[in-house]
Amino acid sequence: MRALSIPAFIVGTGLAIGFFKFYGVVTRPDVPTPIAVVVGQFAPGVEIGARVHDVRRAVANLQYVPHLGFVGIPGERETNLPGDGKVRFAQVRLLVDEDARVQPKLDPKKARIDAVEMVSIQDGAAREIGSAMSFMFRRAPRLGCLTAATQDAGFREVRIWTTRNEHGGVAVISDYGDAGSPRYPGLMITSVIAFTGKFDGGRTLRGNYSDSSCDTLGKS
Repeated sequence: MRALSIPAFIVGTGLAIGFFKFYGVVTRPDVPTPIAVVVGQFAPGVEIGARVHDVRRAVANLQYVPHLGFVGIPGERETNLPGDGKVRFAQVRLLVDEDARVQPKLDPKKARIDAVEMVSIQDGAAREIGSAMSFMFRRAPRLGCLTAATQDAGFREVRIWTTRNEHGGVAVISDYGDAGSPRYPGLMITSVIAFTGKFDGGRTLRGNYSDSSCDTLGKS
C-alpha cells in the first residue's frame, strides 16, 4: 500500500498544479494590472478592450481620425506619478486595430480600443514618465527608434517596458536628442502607448520601428 501511495501522491500533485496553472490562464485579466494602472492614471475612465462608445464621457471632443482611431482630450487626476508628481496630457488617442482603422467611418458603438496613446508637450515629461515606468516594471527598458517617412523629420526615441510574460507593455516615445519638432522648434512631444499582448515592433507602435537606437541610425 505504501508503494502505491507515493505514485498516487505524485499524480495528485501534478493534477493540482496543472489545474491551478489552467485556472490562472483562464482567470488572467485581458489587460495586465500595470498596463491598466498606467492608462487609468494618464487617461482616467479609458480602458483597453472597451468599446469607444462606453468611454466617451471620459474623453472630451472625441473625433474619429482614419488610419489612427478616435482622438480627444483626456480627463486629469491631481497627481498621476509616484511621489505626487504630475504630467499633463494634451491628447489621448484610442487606437483601433488594423482592420478598423482603414474604414472612412467607424461606429463608436462597435469599435473596440486596441491600445491607448497619451500625448504630452510638457517639458521633462519623457524623463519623468520613464523614471516612473522603470520603478513600476523594476527593470531598464528595451530601446528602439521610430523613423519618419522623410529624413528631415528626424527620429523619435523609443523605450519599451513589458510585463514579465509579455502580456502587454508601455512604450514612451520622445523626440531624439531633445531637439524639438523641426516645424515648431523647442516643442517637445512625448507619447505614451499602452498595449496588450506581445510587443510587435511597428505594428504595435503604428510606425516605422527599428530595434536599433536613434543614435546608431543617425550615424549610419
